[in-house]
Amino acid sequence: MGRYSVKRYKTKRRTRDLDLIYDDLSSKESIVRLKNQPLDETKPGLGQYYCIECAKYFETQISLDRHGKSKIHKRRVKELKQRPYTPLEAEAAAGVNMIKFMDSVEKYKQLEQHKAENKEEYDSLVNQKKDNLDAIITGIPSEEFQKQQQEATGEVVMTD
Repeated sequence: MGRYSVKRYKTKRRTRDLDLIYDDLSSKESIVRLKNQPLDETKPGLGQYYCIECAKYFETQISLDRHGKSKIHKRRVKELKQRPYTPLEAEAAAGVNMIKFMDSVEKYKQLEQHKAENKEEYDSLVNQKKDNLDAIITGIPSEEFQKQQQEATGEVVMTD
């Protein structure tokens, strides 16, 4: 057996994968739970100094602050800003399950289109309420408010 026949893996400093950390960052409850962990004698710093982005424990607050300024931490934060690939996307990249992937893309497009349509409706409602509120506060109805009142009551007023 030669020295190259044995595979060596870097398991000593292995950290959690990005997709797992991305899931941790997805909800406020999980962030709060990770930041406020109970005391644990088996973890460095009794488990009180934890970097969520890197999934590492530190001995003191000073070492955690130094870590926050390091290149490794900043690189990890930058990588976490992007959404990780899903298993379905990975299979599609390999050329497997393309039909299933295309179906999920179509569903996503429809969802985004629906969100955009609802956003326009929401914005128009907000603007109407602002106009109505301004009319109530100032006591002078705006033109838009008058038009809405006329449309609602069915009145027709002739203007020059």
